[in-house]
Amino acid sequence: MLKVQAAHSKSIFLFPDSKSKTQASATRCFYGNFRFAEKMAQTPPDWFRGAEIILGMVSVLISMVIILNPGYGNETVILLLSLGLFFNAVRMMSSGGLGQLSRSFRSMGLLGGGLIVAIVLLGFFSPGLGISTLVSLLASGLIIQGAARLANVAHAGHPRWLRVSALTVGSLTVVLASTTLLEPNLALFSLVALLTIVLLVNGFESIISGVRPSNRKQLTLLKLIVFAIFYGFVNINWIDLFATSAPGYHIWLILTYMAPFGVLLVFQGLRDWQLALSLGLLVSLLNDVGYYFTGDLLFGFHVPLVPWLAGQLGFLGNTVLFVFQGGLFTFPVTSTLMGLSIYSRIAVVMAVLFHWWRYPSELVA
Repeated sequence: MLKVQAAHSKSIFLFPDSKSKTQASATRCFYGNFRFAEKMAQTPPDWFRGAEIILGMVSVLISMVIILNPGYGNETVILLLSLGLFFNAVRMMSSGGLGQLSRSFRSMGLLGGGLIVAIVLLGFFSPGLGISTLVSLLASGLIIQGAARLANVAHAGHPRWLRVSALTVGSLTVVLASTTLLEPNLALFSLVALLTIVLLVNGFESIISGVRPSNRKQLTLLKLIVFAIFYGFVNINWIDLFATSAPGYHIWLILTYMAPFGVLLVFQGLRDWQLALSLGLLVSLLNDVGYYFTGDLLFGFHVPLVPWLAGQLGFLGNTVLFVFQGGLFTFPVTSTLMGLSIYSRIAVVMAVLFHWWRYPSELVA
């Protein structure tokens, strides 16, 4: 018995890390450039992820309120932007309670968030400051926030997709906020619009960070959703704003919704038709509730968004919004019909995407 133990001890002495190498090769599962086990160790607690989602939704909501109400006075808009910046500061400060982060990162979150709160309070309790000064203060706070996002790129515990997200959003925040700060001669409307876009982008980034996919397949699904949102909001709306005279236009528009996601069916087969359909429906929703947002933001349409959105969501009853051009057939689309269509598509998209998020086992990553 002693000889066996001695031989075993000798083998360990001669090959001290053979067992660790075997374990490492057995558990080597990568997430981006990191092992999956290491990534799981860096996943923040549920309370922080929930806070990121909620605070991100608040930022998006505030941005949408500003966009939907261009008639708001400067003071009201500045107040709303200050509230959005305050909630972003709360997100930064809450990172100080994360044990997964090093002391330097926690201190940076607390210090940066505290500085932003101080800026917001300075503007709130200094009614004698001019609008231009308040805009400069908000821009300064957003620069601090952008710099903090850029610092997250250096945190090795974050998965690669989150570091790329932090780099993109942080850079955009710093550039746009710096433009606002360094170009005071721009029209006040343009300055406020830039800050609103920054707040909106940071809100979406906070939501995505809170959702935080836990494996490659969820990350692939998230990429598909982000692509569908961009494709619908920019590409499809661009077409729908300027090219509506083709015969059977709405049939071609529906086919254009679905076209990119036919690739899923080509590579995965008809078993994934629900996912492809839900992504196409998501694109259609971005078109039906977003094309005048795109027109106002990117192409200078200046359409009153609240009355238009009321019609799209069914609040105008039997008012005819447009005539569906199906080539061989046409029919009037009322506000009620459009609203029912939008609500039913939202239900289908949410149900299917939630199922695929929970059970992405068949999705090729």
